[in-house]
Amino acid sequence: MIRYSSEEIARLLFFPISFFLTLIKIVNRGVRSLMGLPIKKNIMLDLEDLCQKHSLEPRGVIHIGAHEGQEIDLYQKMGFQTILFIEANPVVFERLQETVRDISNALAVNCAINNFNGETVLYVTSYDQSSSLLPLKKVKRIYPFIVESRQVKVQSKTLDQLLEEQHLEPSDFNLINIDIQGAELLAFQGAINTLKHIEAINTEVNYQELYEGCAIIDQIDDFLHNKGFKRVATITPFHPSWGDAFYVKEKRENEQN
Repeated sequence: MIRYSSEEIARLLFFPISFFLTLIKIVNRGVRSLMGLPIKKNIMLDLEDLCQKHSLEPRGVIHIGAHEGQEIDLYQKMGFQTILFIEANPVVFERLQETVRDISNALAVNCAINNFNGETVLYVTSYDQSSSLLPLKKVKRIYPFIVESRQVKVQSKTLDQLLEEQHLEPSDFNLINIDIQGAELLAFQGAINTLKHIEAINTEVNYQELYEGCAIIDQIDDFLHNKGFKRVATITPFHPSWGDAFYVKEKRENEQN
């Protein structure tokens, strides 16, 4: 009898879901075309379009929760001179390293970004993109096929500390793209110096406590507002409990008005 791991089972379950979402995109394009409406390129936030809309000149991007570095082609197309990928899961990090191996302006680092330096636990799930520094909570009800498969001890660093260790200048970066499953506020709390140089942030946000103790969107809004950012775009394409949000420095936003 063939035995499948929980990760393999999750991938098999996600295939029909991925197919269904692709079908939605195709139908959406067809209906909008027949009605003479503009065709949306993506059901997610269009990072390139948002950066252009808010006059952000690509300088450097920090991608926290980079997974396998799927956005590398987009970052190269947008013209980012420096690309920093950060991934906490050591197994996934090996695949990320392969992605950036021959790319001179991209660096991959294996650690968790948090609000402290030391060791922490990564809760690895059956679908590795749902792994988090926080235990599952409402995720288990909304997506019952996502389960915790193991816990891994990983190095935890603040973003400010990591840049210093890597001899990277915070001023070389002006965009943060972050998706770490409910731990985004922890990362921002450890990036006080870096945020002074960041002009825009693309982040996953939660409207419910999908992970234990995760920040809700209002908490993200408040923290980033205190650092000079304003939310200018939000989308919840897959489920009303979570989505993505785009923030820009308020001074930059005011210059556009």
